[in-house]
Amino acid sequence: MITHSSLAAAAAVLYAATAQASTLRYCPSDNICYAVGVPRATASSASGNIYFQISAPTTYQWVALGTGLGMVGANIFIMYQDGNGNVTLSSRQSSGHAEPEYDAQTASDLELLAGSGVSGGMMIANVRCGNCQTWPGGTLNMADVSTQWIGAWKAGLSLASTSLSEDIFIHDVHLQFDLDLSQASLDTDSNPFNGSEATTSGSNSSASGVVPSTSGNKQIVWAHGICMAITFAILYPLGSALMPLFGKWYVHGGFQLVSWLLMWAAFGLGIVGAQQCDLLFKNTHTILGTVVVALLAIQPALGYIHHLHFQKYGGRGIVSYGHIWWGRILMVLGAINGGLGLQLTNAMDGLIIAYSIVAAVMYLMYAIAKTTVSIRKKTPTDAGGDRRKGSGVGSSRNVEYGGEMHGTSFPGRLFARRGR
Repeated sequence: MITHSSLAAAAAVLYAATAQASTLRYCPSDNICYAVGVPRATASSASGNIYFQISAPTTYQWVALGTGLGMVGANIFIMYQDGNGNVTLSSRQSSGHAEPEYDAQTASDLELLAGSGVSGGMMIANVRCGNCQTWPGGTLNMADVSTQWIGAWKAGLSLASTSLSEDIFIHDVHLQFDLDLSQASLDTDSNPFNGSEATTSGSNSSASGVVPSTSGNKQIVWAHGICMAITFAILYPLGSALMPLFGKWYVHGGFQLVSWLLMWAAFGLGIVGAQQCDLLFKNTHTILGTVVVALLAIQPALGYIHHLHFQKYGGRGIVSYGHIWWGRILMVLGAINGGLGLQLTNAMDGLIIAYSIVAAVMYLMYAIAKTTVSIRKKTPTDAGGDRRKGSGVGSSRNVEYGGEMHGTSFPGRLFARRGR
């Protein structure tokens, strides 16, 4: 005989199953899964609770889920074991390429719900967030069909800590993905996760409504980064050093023109990659990079005008100083911006350090070359201490670019001895 209580129980089970199905679930790796649910009332009012779940084997030291495109500026939720059979969930934010930090003033309103804990070799956090729509680094549109999320994790021994500010080691893996929150709709504002949902192993494939970051996006971004790094950290300072070292304007100009063209190709890749990642003009790197490249657009013309001015008047003019210092300032800013780009992509510290060292060495070599030639230019050329002098355009031809082609400079000295 079917009783009212049995009907109520069946209805409750059916309702729970319906609530489960409406959460959006993504398992990017071996039994590491994320699930998100948004009550209809929250989506329509753009305020209120959202629910999410983080689940992973206890062989992982910590696992994180975040809202945002990258670690910088994201709202990050980190789960780790507390050492007492439960989990700790820490709300953190990061303003740079460093460990996300807990700050009670900016932390999200989080509550661990029923079903959270450590059991059967799994750690699970079922979470209600009361204010995840906004945080100091950004916003989350609860009804958007393409919201940006990040995930990260590190394998290792349990942290066994209840501290919300527990130090964590750098991730083994990090990833980006988009969620269509219109497919994560919940009919009621309540915990959508139950025991069966919490312990279900996930697959590596993404469900409908989940769009992992494609390798194509990453390839475009990295191609942009590599080309720009080569241009600003190596080619531009090397090309600038050619003028004082060899004194041939066409060698300097040709080399820098090739570098300039490579810069524009890399800039095009950067625009495409930034648009695909929704980063264009939303951070210092893309804004500063665009300004630097745009200002360098006139550099070849300035160089040619400087050369014509020198041929006509036998010396520097205003355009000469403009060309020289315009280039120096912008190529240094471009090199600095390369470091900002590495931070934006959450590149490894080792890669950032390597880039910084290479750039510093190349710019130091340019400075040494320029200084050495300037000193040699001032050195007497004969026993009596008299310097080689002349007058008119012809005799001044060897001082283009402020002495880099002076007859007393190497290799310009060889040209002077041959009567050139």
